[in-house]
Amino acid sequence: MGNTHAIATLLAGVTLGLASIGYATAADKTTLVVMIRGLDNPYHANYAAGAKALGEKLGLPVDVLSSEGNSQKQFADLKAEIAKTGGNMVVNVDPNEGPDVVPIAKMLEEAGVYWVNWWNKPDEVKLDAYPHWVAHIAFDAVEQGYFNANELFKTFPTPNKGNIIAIQGMLSNNAAIGRFQGLQNALAEHPDVKLLQWEAADWDTNKAYEVTKQLLAAHPNVDGVWSANDNMAVGIVAALKEAGLAKKVKTVGTDGIPDAFDALAEGTMASTEFMDSRYQAQLGLTMALAAKEGKLDPTKTPPEHRSFLISGTHVTGENVKTFVEETLNKMPEYDLSDFYAKWVAAVK
Repeated sequence: MGNTHAIATLLAGVTLGLASIGYATAADKTTLVVMIRGLDNPYHANYAAGAKALGEKLGLPVDVLSSEGNSQKQFADLKAEIAKTGGNMVVNVDPNEGPDVVPIAKMLEEAGVYWVNWWNKPDEVKLDAYPHWVAHIAFDAVEQGYFNANELFKTFPTPNKGNIIAIQGMLSNNAAIGRFQGLQNALAEHPDVKLLQWEAADWDTNKAYEVTKQLLAAHPNVDGVWSANDNMAVGIVAALKEAGLAKKVKTVGTDGIPDAFDALAEGTMASTEFMDSRYQAQLGLTMALAAKEGKLDPTKTPPEHRSFLISGTHVTGENVKTFVEETLNKMPEYDLSDFYAKWVAAVK
């Protein structure tokens, strides 16, 4: 008994000694947590890649919580992660749907965990009600839908004159809502382009494939297919190839996944907007860490720097080769010293 007590005392002393000279024990290290929809979509998977690269650089553990599109699983996983880490964590989250934001915010506020979210936030929800909510950030979804629509219209046999069908994302998702509004804005500027019909495919490749087949059967005279994201665009391309319309009828998307760049190179897609989710993860986690360490006070941050839009990168068939070689195929060394370097506009 005496020897056991002495060994325990010695080990405790060693642990305290390491901590006192600046070496954190595993329990002392803040866990970097990323919450995503799933690893099957390369865009979401790159959140995990960016977080792991940051964790390796900082010497911090990383946990990836994948909801698989199930909001209840998202909540349960977060609750378990808080228990696992004792709240010693920071979070970067891409919520499954807009209504999920409030339960996440309440859970993290109660646990005293600093966090940043992307994309989804109901308009009526205000960050100042949650002191640990560091920032809400999104890409300009309206601009994305508008840009892609205009690029699609250029590919028609008679540019800016023709018929399209559209494949929407999840209807309660802010990105889907914004991108579809961008399409509406482009249509308003081009009265000779007609939207014949649209259907939702919930960001899913297989569902987009099936929906596109049905719409093509109903509307064989289309000149283009507008899509709310790349994952669905991949399914659309498959349906167009099956119908013998590939390259003649093009589609568009957003996210910038590898399959989309392949489609741009082969001429079956007209454009995409690349959103670097590796950067998103590192920016969100770095901001949350700064808040946890007292270097950034969310409650004193100006509103325009607490809820804002950032810019993505337009990619077409013309610049896809250079873009893939110089940006996509390697992990950039991001400059995270300026949290607002890509700031475009405030979100009301």
